[in-house]
Amino acid sequence: MTRALSFFNDKRVRGVIYQAAVLLGLVGLIVYFVRNASENMMKAGIASGFDFLWRTSGIEVPFVLTGYTQQDDILALFWAGVANTMLVTVIAIVLATLLGFVVGIARLSSHWLLSTLAGAYIEFVRNIPLLFFVLFWYFGVIAALPAPRASISLFGVAFLNNRGLTIPLPDAPANFRWALLAILVSWLAQWVVARWARRRKERTGRDAPVFTIGLVLVILVPILVVTYASLTTRWDVPALRGFNYRGGFVVIPEFVALLAALVTYTAGFIAEIVRGGIQAIPHGQTEAASALGLRPGPILRLVTIPQAMRIMIPPMTNQYLNVLKNSSFGAAIAYPDVVSLFMGSALNNTGQAIEIIAMTLAVYLVIGLAVSAFMNWYNARIALVTR
Repeated sequence: MTRALSFFNDKRVRGVIYQAAVLLGLVGLIVYFVRNASENMMKAGIASGFDFLWRTSGIEVPFVLTGYTQQDDILALFWAGVANTMLVTVIAIVLATLLGFVVGIARLSSHWLLSTLAGAYIEFVRNIPLLFFVLFWYFGVIAALPAPRASISLFGVAFLNNRGLTIPLPDAPANFRWALLAILVSWLAQWVVARWARRRKERTGRDAPVFTIGLVLVILVPILVVTYASLTTRWDVPALRGFNYRGGFVVIPEFVALLAALVTYTAGFIAEIVRGGIQAIPHGQTEAASALGLRPGPILRLVTIPQAMRIMIPPMTNQYLNVLKNSSFGAAIAYPDVVSLFMGSALNNTGQAIEIIAMTLAVYLVIGLAVSAFMNWYNARIALVTR
């Protein structure tokens, strides 16, 4: 009896018992819900399983990146929604980060008007619901644009109206694929040169013209190859036929409204993260850099921000995940993302609620974990290494 009491008084043993009890409780709860849902579906005559994914979709999608058509199956519709979700998420993250850095740095400016405007923007954004921004951009800005016949012409090849932005589309994109490959190779070459120059400076103390080489490889080469690809490719230029433009590619207003809402909303939170990260750096760092003769611009770029990034990355990861999750607000204006297409149209057509909801949740979970893993890797890479 004494041995049994001493065995159960062990903290590790009790911890294992408690965790096993919680795990069994969760498993039992999941089994209960699955059995209950299965019985209800059988009573309602609803078939379960994923065979519905290979049925013909028959759903028209106004904005497609994957080549989906109405004759494709529902699985193709699912991937079309995932691609649209990824597109708006990635672009919104990049633009919101850039705008957030600009506003956050402006908030710390010694210029009173600039700092006040940045502060007013931050306070306004952080106290207004995201749905307001989505509806404002969609109904208040884009809906106020002229009709197609009175479109705003951009250099005579692109046209902006309340039905979206119609832009030229290359008839044969092969040249642009080669251009993209050349750009990736030039950026990789710049990364290799930068690593070589850093190691060379650590070994010999001699500098290399990394900035000049970077201008050539990162900026000049992409401009040249894109220009060459544009000049050697035939373009499908949109033209007004009837009541709308035909030809080219249409960037639908729902995409523009959702993107603008995500960028303007998230940038306010990122700006506060940037401001807090910069202010967390000890003033001795900037004073030492100033004593060495550095101007405020180089001090911010070379001293303050690199150190502040170690503070900013963890909360910015949360904002990037919020962008991914907030992209589902596009359903409010019928943007064809995975929620609108799959959990909306496909669910109404098939009635496979459990399977469709589970797949949609899995998409957000997988993408969210991938974003978290990448940001954690980057955070570990820039972390301060101490003994």
